[in-house]
Amino acid sequence: MLELRTYFRENDPRHECEDDIFKKLGYIDVQNLAPRIKASVIMFTGLMDTICPPSTQFAAYNKMTCMKKSVIYPDFTHEGLPDSMEMMYEFMLGM
Repeated sequence: MLELRTYFRENDPRHECEDDIFKKLGYIDVQNLAPRIKASVIMFTGLMDTICPPSTQFAAYNKMTCMKKSVIYPDFTHEGLPDSMEMMYEFMLGM
């Protein structure tokens, strides 16, 4: 969010072009790039995450055609997740 605030402060302090800016940002949404991913993916999702909302993560995940695994943490936000490092390590070993 700091990046957006900085952008608006420096380029559009009254948010007169806000709709256009967010429309353009939609084109670089990771879900649009997800089908290009060829490497195996393990994705950790905290369902309370407000920085990377689960809806955006699921949108990208569902468009991936590579080998993928999803791990859900219902009560976590955008933070360190228990056992995630161990799961990543095991995932990498199994590739």
